Amino acid sequence: MKNDFDFIKDKIDNSGVNAPADMDADFVLNVIGDKTPQPVLVKPKRTRRIVTAVAAAFVAVAALSVGLGIYSHLHKAPSDELLRQFKSRDEITRAIKELDSRDQGGLDYGFRKDADMIVEDAEIAQADGATGSSSAKTGGASHSETYKQVEGVDEADIIKTDGRYIYCVESGNKDRDIVKIFSAQGKDSEVVAELVPVDMHKATDDEAAQWEYSDYLSIEEMYLRDSRLTVILSGLADLQTVTRAYVYDVSDIEDIRPLGVSMQDGFYCSSRMIGDTLYLVTDSSVYSGEKLPRVGCGNSVDEIPYDCVYAVSQPEDSTMLTVGAFDLSNGVSMIESKAILGCADTVYCNENNLYITAFDSGYTYTDGRVFDFWEPDDSAYDPHTQIIKAELCDGVRFTASTKVTGYVDSQYSLDEYNDCLRVATTSYSGGHDVNNLFVLDSSLNQVGSVTGFAEGESIKAVRYVGDTVYVITYEQTDPLFVIDTSDPTSPKIMGEVKITGFSSMLVPIDENTILGIGYNTEEYDYTDLEVQDGLKLALFDVSDPTQPKVLDTRVYADYYSEVMSNPKALVYNPDRDDYVIPLNYHWYDFENWDEEGGYEYVERGGMLNFAVRGGKIVEVDRYQANFDEDVERCVYVGDTVYLMHYDEYPEIKLDSVDYK
Repeated sequence: MKNDFDFIKDKIDNSGVNAPADMDADFVLNVIGDKTPQPVLVKPKRTRRIVTAVAAAFVAVAALSVGLGIYSHLHKAPSDELLRQFKSRDEITRAIKELDSRDQGGLDYGFRKDADMIVEDAEIAQADGATGSSSAKTGGASHSETYKQVEGVDEADIIKTDGRYIYCVESGNKDRDIVKIFSAQGKDSEVVAELVPVDMHKATDDEAAQWEYSDYLSIEEMYLRDSRLTVILSGLADLQTVTRAYVYDVSDIEDIRPLGVSMQDGFYCSSRMIGDTLYLVTDSSVYSGEKLPRVGCGNSVDEIPYDCVYAVSQPEDSTMLTVGAFDLSNGVSMIESKAILGCADTVYCNENNLYITAFDSGYTYTDGRVFDFWEPDDSAYDPHTQIIKAELCDGVRFTASTKVTGYVDSQYSLDEYNDCLRVATTSYSGGHDVNNLFVLDSSLNQVGSVTGFAEGESIKAVRYVGDTVYVITYEQTDPLFVIDTSDPTSPKIMGEVKITGFSSMLVPIDENTILGIGYNTEEYDYTDLEVQDGLKLALFDVSDPTQPKVLDTRVYADYYSEVMSNPKALVYNPDRDDYVIPLNYHWYDFENWDEEGGYEYVERGGMLNFAVRGGKIVEVDRYQANFDEDVERCVYVGDTVYLMHYDEYPEIKLDSVDYK
């Protein structure tokens, strides 16, 4: 019977792979030493295995020699992505330095894993689920709220209203961003206050260089809840990337009082507010492990403790992703913060869990060659999206990680339902785009999928309604796919319908009707090329999922709307059961050239008020203003719609129009 080391040595010798010279038998023996084997729990796909410390040492060897044995098994399926908790500052520094020095075209990389770095199942507690409510009204007239993906989970935006006042982000005014506050009085609206969110943090002498306000810090978005305005800024302060959330009491607009400020290193990625809890997601560089991200409130700002820093089993770069939870019920106080090696592209959040995605293009072969789109080799091209799950229960707890093939279009590509996460992606196969729907369980193990549909097209919009998934793909036509996930282990495409153009946003009207908002397209000069030439609304009948139908369409040629690229620009009025969106006219007269050799360009801002009635899209009102700037957002207060636009940038103005 061979001992453990002989078994390991035979595996390496017979693998056909030459291990690095500094990882010979003496190295492994030195790692093992005279340690008594200790059981370590790992969590593979569906079973639990006991691995000794000897095997754990072999994992470290195999990870850096193309992944043999146990570590190879850990990377065979996305469900085998393990989260690891660092146990010392030295481990973090070592991992980051190795990542920074990694040859991007070299072998697949996994940082060294000691036995006590594995997060045991017992350390990953199951959250009972956070509770929260949507933003409460503050006593003003009936008014719009920011369009949200998940009810009860508020999203930030550049405009907010409480029914009395309208708060707008104005970028670039006097070399710094401000919040401009208007009275909601129709044609008589005026600016009643301007808020510059600085000077709430009084830095100590040691902190002054890092936290002193600089002109590189800009306002990203805002929240408004219960007479409490939260303004999020992000940017550079003395070459440090920082994100701050300033909180104000705006119950008396003539005496706005600062309540506190949260601080978090890194560029702002996204945020959510559930009840009185603000969740901030940021990305930061950690400079070879010399500094960890700092998080805190006011003057109390400290590095995240090393045991609050995690990594997936195979980090792809040394960026540090930070999630901070802050209680805003009484000023600003820190609840908890966690960090993980990784970055963020998209955030999906419900009341219980927050999911963070990051895309890796996979353009490089393992031998360093660059991927060739004209002669693709699919075996060497592996674009994928990393997904990290954080449970929200009295703080933040990273609980699972996985990878799925392809990239997600937006946060609306993800949805959690009946403890399963559904993810729609576009990937690449055989020289063409293809599309996929993956169903993952609560541990992010894949339990079902539909892959490879709509070849040659890419996903433009996704919406989940109960067990049903509606997916829009596009190349030259706009197919709406209806996918049934009532059996999560066997999702099925039930039917599809095609229409010209494509929707970039899907809005459920009722259980049988879906509204698509997006782009109209037309063939260009008798060619096969298509151009986007305006806004298109499409209404789909999905009462029979096997045979969806187009009920109605409306085309606004040469008109464009912010809602085509940003769902937050959609305003729904439940009292009137209708919708309001910005509607901006753009027209280029290429046939009539002026004396200077240019062409006439006409731009006009405005808004569209429409409703769905009896299976038809009904235009209630179309308003065209006399200013030549785009309307970015619309809100309503009572019977008045307000249009936010720039007037001779960077000055923000409000125009108003009465509801018809």
